[in-house]
Amino acid sequence: MNNADIPAALSLAISAAGAEDAGTPTVYQWGLAVIKRIQTWDNPVIDGFMRGISLFGAEAGYLALLLLIFWCIDEKKGVRLSVTLLFSAWINAFFKTLLHQPRPFQLDPSVGKSFEPTYGIPSGHAQMSFVFWTIVASWVKPQTKRGAQGKALNYRLRALSFALAILVSLVMGVSRLYLGVHFPTDLFAGWFLGGVTLACYLCFEEHAANFLAKSGLRVQFIISAAISFVLLLTGNTLLSGAMLGMGAGYALMLKFAPFTAKLNRGNGMKIFFILLARYITGLAGVGALFFVFQRFAPDKNSAYHLLAYFCQPVLLGLWIYAGAPWVFIRLHLAELAERGEESTGE
Repeated sequence: MNNADIPAALSLAISAAGAEDAGTPTVYQWGLAVIKRIQTWDNPVIDGFMRGISLFGAEAGYLALLLLIFWCIDEKKGVRLSVTLLFSAWINAFFKTLLHQPRPFQLDPSVGKSFEPTYGIPSGHAQMSFVFWTIVASWVKPQTKRGAQGKALNYRLRALSFALAILVSLVMGVSRLYLGVHFPTDLFAGWFLGGVTLACYLCFEEHAANFLAKSGLRVQFIISAAISFVLLLTGNTLLSGAMLGMGAGYALMLKFAPFTAKLNRGNGMKIFFILLARYITGLAGVGALFFVFQRFAPDKNSAYHLLAYFCQPVLLGLWIYAGAPWVFIRLHLAELAERGEESTGE
């Protein structure tokens, strides 16, 4: 189902649920009561904080963070996290369309502090924040002095990182309740699916990464295209294009411009400015592609609209994972990865 079909289907779901209190299922009545309780916190500071947190958990916020990780911190961790988030987003979109449940503000307009055009359950903000920050927390491996005291400190720091990840996800969920765009059950479903995604990440990430690292360019292209095609069959044009662009782009980068995000030259300040220049250069390319599509994309009623909607993330993926790294190397903002490091994927 495409986004254009959602408003009509939502109205049917709302009618089925019953917009009047007398016809509203008990679970929705309970959810609305929780939301109204949280909205009693309303004041300018809380309102601004909740809106800011929710905005940070949107697609643009995660894209900015993923670009920072891939371009400036660790390209391997960046691409693996990108694949995991894309998989998580697909799971979320699939269940939204399957369950097609209304949002709180559609049953009770008085709680609506914000608007979302898609279905309610599961909460994408809850799911994505849980997946993203838990994986980032797993990367925290502080180096301390050896011995029992040093190991204890390591465990405490890792535990703190996971606690912060869970806290961010909880706050993100509360912000969605406060804005009246999700029921508590939407959050529970999002966190559950986030846990499923993380379990898949832990079970398959290392094996998949090793297999792809040992495969040739042709196999990598075929796998990316096959996964993209499966996503397309489920009706998700955007994620299908993103998968194809990301997979093909990363494969091209490994083959023709093996790039490492790490810098081994200069002092702290010089490294900072090189990484800043790298990030700004990459974002300029992303911005240019968005501008071109906004300016020249076919009208929604055009027969070519879906094709353009597919091509945009493909080109963005090719730029992010192949074009930008090649430009960084040409501008001496990045270095070529060592061949041994490239071939093993480690």
